[in-house]
Amino acid sequence: MVYFLLEKANKHLLFLDVEMPDISGIELAKSLSSKTASVIFTSAYEKYALEAFDVRAKHYLIKPIKQDKFSTEVMKVIDNDLALLHKCVNDVFFFKTGEKGKLTKVKKHDIFYFEGAGNYVKIVTTKIEQLIYLTLLEVEEIFKNDCFFRIHRSHVINAKKIAKIAGNTIYFKDERKVRMTNFYKAKLVKFLEENTIETGRS
Repeated sequence: MVYFLLEKANKHLLFLDVEMPDISGIELAKSLSSKTASVIFTSAYEKYALEAFDVRAKHYLIKPIKQDKFSTEVMKVIDNDLALLHKCVNDVFFFKTGEKGKLTKVKKHDIFYFEGAGNYVKIVTTKIEQLIYLTLLEVEEIFKNDCFFRIHRSHVINAKKIAKIAGNTIYFKDERKVRMTNFYKAKLVKFLEENTIETGRS
């Protein structure tokens, strides 16, 4: 019954006592799906700690539990979960398509570049090419912290997708290529130089 309720419940953090009447907290945690909530075990004994961490325990609290220790460990779990959520949200980009109410999701690392197309921009990724109702200025603002660079009045590119640069031509990893102008070149080259590994040997 307890197992059924836990599997169905909308939960984020479980506190399980190692020693419970019908089933140990560790055995219960093992039986729950891998997508279940974070687990903090409690016990009066240290001897179960290693076994507890084998089943994804976030922490193991020894009784009697002090309030400050309890609060600290709970906040660690919450902060970690929020960090993962933030990363998840910031690794993807959602845009509206022509179909009313429909959003399309792309992973940022799949994007090669954005190309100006009148009142729209064309997003070019490893999987799709799609017109979206944005300006290149808006694209620059959205991706200003994600290694995206304006390299031409018509293009904003993902620097992580660059395979090589020959003169003013940028080649991507799938052999696509775009031209950049000298006006925008310096900022991109500076970024690439700062992120190039060089040998210290003479």
